[in-house]
Order: sequence, then C-alpha cells, then structure tokens
Amino acid sequence: MPLLVAFGAGNVGRGFIGELFSAAGWDVAFLDIDPHLVERLGEDRSYIHETVSNSGALRRVVTRITAAYSTDQPAVDALVADADLVTTSVGARVLAAVAPTLAHALQARWAAGRGALDILLCENLHDASAVFRRALRDALPASAHAKLESDVGLAETSIGRMIPTTPPAPGQPSTLVRAEPYRILPYDATGLTAPEPRVQGLFPVRDIPFSFYTDRKLLIHNMGHCTCAYLGELQGATHIWEAIAEPRVHSIVRAAMMESALALSVVYGAGIGALGLHVDDLLARFANRALEDTVERVGRDPERKLGADDRFIRAYALARRAGTPIEYLSLALAVGARRLAGEDGWDEARALAHIDAHLFGEGGPGRDLFGLQFDSLAHGLDWEGQQALIDASPLRGTVA
Repeated sequence: MPLLVAFGAGNVGRGFIGELFSAAGWDVAFLDIDPHLVERLGEDRSYIHETVSNSGALRRVVTRITAAYSTDQPAVDALVADADLVTTSVGARVLAAVAPTLAHALQARWAAGRGALDILLCENLHDASAVFRRALRDALPASAHAKLESDVGLAETSIGRMIPTTPPAPGQPSTLVRAEPYRILPYDATGLTAPEPRVQGLFPVRDIPFSFYTDRKLLIHNMGHCTCAYLGELQGATHIWEAIAEPRVHSIVRAAMMESALALSVVYGAGIGALGLHVDDLLARFANRALEDTVERVGRDPERKLGADDRFIRAYALARRAGTPIEYLSLALAVGARRLAGEDGWDEARALAHIDAHLFGEGGPGRDLFGLQFDSLAHGLDWEGQQALIDASPLRGTVA
C-alpha cells in the first residue's frame, strides 16, 4: 500500500489529511511532538473521526495509522525513505522548524537511491511553497540544492474544511476528532514532480494560478468567518452558528464576502456566479450547530488577523485595486479594528494608526467611511446607523 508521511497529528492532520488518505487505502504515518498523541496513535493504530452536521453525525474508525516523534530523526529518516507522499499540517508558525528534520530525511532517502518525492503543504500560509523551499535550502548543504530542485515537489493546498478542537468528553477517546462534511482539498498540481496521487477529495489545480484558491480561502472564507465571530461577540453569541443565525449579522457577513468575491472575479477572471455559490455554501456551513465552533476560537489573535497581509486589510486592498465596491469590507475592517483596539497593548489610536499605515496613509479613498464606521462601533452594533453610513457614502456604487 502507498505510504503517506504526515507531519502534524493535530486537527488538520487527523481531521482531514489522515481521514482522506486512509479512506483511499493509504497507510498513514503521523509525525508529531505531542507525547500523548504519538503514544495513543502508535498504540491504537487508529482513531475515531466524526463528520458532524445539522443532520447528525457519521462516525468511522480511521485505520492503517502509525505514529512517531518528529524529534526522532532515525525514525523520520526511515519513514521518509519509504514515503510515497509527505504532507505538513503543523501550522504556519512552526513550518520552518520542520525543515531541518525533513532536509536530513531527504538526504537519507537520496542516499538509499529512492526517487522523487512530493510534499503537500497543508498550511494557511501565503506563498507556503516558496517559504518552505527556502527553509529546506538553508538546511541542506549547497551540494544538495540541485537535487532539491529536481527531486522534491512542493505543492500548496487550500484548507477549507472546518475542524475546531474537539473538547475532551467522558467516555470518549482523546484522539477523537470532529469535522464538517466538506472534504475537498485543492492543491497546486503544477508543483508536483511525481504523478498526481489518486485520492478522492484531492482536487488538482492547473488551469488557474493557485493563488486564486489561497486568496479565495483567506479573503472570502477566513475574512467572512472572522467578521461573523466579531459581530457575534458584539451580539453576545457564544457559537458561530448563533452569530450567523442573526439576520443582520448574516446580511453584513454575506455582503462583505460578496465584495471580496467580486474583487477576486475581476482580478482572476473567475465567474462571479460560481463565487457567489461558494459564498452561500460557506454561510450554510457556518450555521453547522453540531460543529460547536466558537466565536472566541474563530476570532482569536486579532493582531495577526489584522496584519498587513491577512484577511481584512488584504481583502479591502484587493477590492480597492480591482475598482469594486468596498462599503461592507470597510465595515468588516472597522469591526476587526475595533476588536484589535481592545487587545492588551492596543487602544483606539494605535488600532487606527495601524490601519492607516497599511491602507489609507494621510487619508486616501474610503478613510472617511471607515472612520465613521469605527466610531459608531464604540457603542455596539447599530445596524440602522451603519446602513445609513453606507447608503450615504459617496463610494456607494462606485469604485474606491
């Protein structure tokens, strides 16, 4: 049977990658640093995966599982030498730290005379393949750089499946993971060196720049999800499904997501009809009660999410560059900035200065509307007031 070596046995690793490949008949070897996960998976050689929705839950046992410590270099070397494919799902902040371990294992694989190897980067990280290739080059001797370029494929993916942390429960195995039914994994097939793996749910992309899929995930899915969380907090909601069930929250979130969709359709030449269907599918998925996703989890770390290259600022900047409407993206940005202002070490002045530095400079198109929206949010979400600001904006129905 083909062997997948998966760095990372966390939510994405068990909730998506392991389940996808095991179902296709692959052996899956997880590499992780968490002693509990490694020992439990190694002993059980399986784990329970629940697919949950408002229609109920589907429980299956994911088999053909092994596990080892990612710090055990001989074990990693042996697994990578035999691997048919490698994946990473360790988190953007940890990805570079995996490079030395994998670089050592690649050299062991080459010494054993094994062939080319592809790596799917299952990370929410812009330009993940370029970032990781640099990290691998830095960890390899110069004499191995040509081999890296010729024999190692790096393919970015777009992780759209929602897999919140499964809280421990009495009588339930600690490795149990719950995920939504959506299980499609687009990946950049142009980054492969070997034939495409035959796994149901993997979606190879060749006919459009893969940045379309990573931008779609970040600027529609992530932006909309986080806007929902922050609006939900203002409404006193605990769960995402509660927030999106509020009609006014739903209306704002959908309008902002559609503005991102329109900008993407202009920049990439993608059909707005298909993007609109994607938005509505996401909104229905946000309403998944059984997933029990919380506004706290989705909205966590606003400093990162209001970063210059992240969901709010990038979505607004893309729409402005595309010449498409920005009124609801401006409101989403104001909601995010208001949330950022409440973080330790932040206040209103610093949050506004941060947004100005990355978007508006000394003023710039849209600054007046954003400022009014931000000020209004000091008193909570005044739906009628916010709608009046949008309706009165000179940007309404024009380019920004």
